[in-house]
Amino acid sequence: MNYCKVVAIISIDDYGLISDSLAHFDLPGVSVSPVKGFGDYVNEFAPNGFSDNLKIEIYTTEKQAREVSQVLVKRANAMTEGGGMVAIEPVAMLANVRKLNT
Repeated sequence: MNYCKVVAIISIDDYGLISDSLAHFDLPGVSVSPVKGFGDYVNEFAPNGFSDNLKIEIYTTEKQAREVSQVLVKRANAMTEGGGMVAIEPVAMLANVRKLNT
């Protein structure tokens, strides 16, 4: 089975739109991290132009990665100015590492 990582970088203000959409999928896990940067939107009030954003990472099957990315892209119409980005990256290996109780 082929696995992929879906990466989305969006405005913090838009996370509610995305989280509701992701809840409809049976995802094995979702990681959300705060990040700073700029793309189409440059924060004119910050010395470096960076704005506060979120990076969402989802490891899942190739099929589901495409479905998730399509939903995220469709939700972009409701996002704030500047939108965000969605990428799908192939994963060479995926291992679920857990602490064993001994």
